[in-house]
Amino acid sequence: MASARYTLNIKPEDLKPDEPRQLTKKEKLANWWYYHRLHVAVAAAALAVAVWIAVDLLGRTFPDYQLALVTDQYVPETVVEELQTALVPFCQDLNGDGQVLAEIAAYQLELDESSQVDAYTHMAGFTRLTADLATDTALIFLVDKPMELQASFNVLAAADGSATAEDRPGDAALYAFSDCPALAGLALSEEARDFFDDFYLARRSFAPGEELAEYPAENEALFAALTQGAAAG
Repeated sequence: MASARYTLNIKPEDLKPDEPRQLTKKEKLANWWYYHRLHVAVAAAALAVAVWIAVDLLGRTFPDYQLALVTDQYVPETVVEELQTALVPFCQDLNGDGQVLAEIAAYQLELDESSQVDAYTHMAGFTRLTADLATDTALIFLVDKPMELQASFNVLAAADGSATAEDRPGDAALYAFSDCPALAGLALSEEARDFFDDFYLARRSFAPGEELAEYPAENEALFAALTQGAAAG
């Protein structure tokens, strides 16, 4: 029990606890920021990513066709863009966006022992090509070493569109780029013409019951138009 000399002169108001000091607006803001700054940073980052994705989607032209370019060479962007532009007269606006685009997806792979492709580039190309094959993205292939590609993926079709036997890669129907009248007549620069001179066109083969994910008939028609007048080798 407290001593009488300590309690004798205590007033009732002395027993009231001290009221907490009211923070100023600036102090309240600083206190809130201290406890929520991490949440704000995460939310800001998420918003930035969402805005970036939205801008990318809104500004992107989605392809009507996609062709696969497979090689162990370095692929200059200029020759890809040239060929994409030159193919427009053979294509249609399949997705109705008012623009015609035959997009060429380039995959640089180490196809044989003579290939000068670093491991990182090969892995990136291999991963992308494997993913696109799994999703049935491209019907038309441009390739400069078709037998090596066929030995690794067995993805190129025979003349009737069927898959070739794994031990018979030579059964794939190949159309030399330079032998196709439609391709020979394209308005390409000398650089682009020299690049594609050793390439072949081929069709993607599909397992029974499968087909291209989008616009299969239209892609078949494009392949027929590009190879018309050429003999398969």
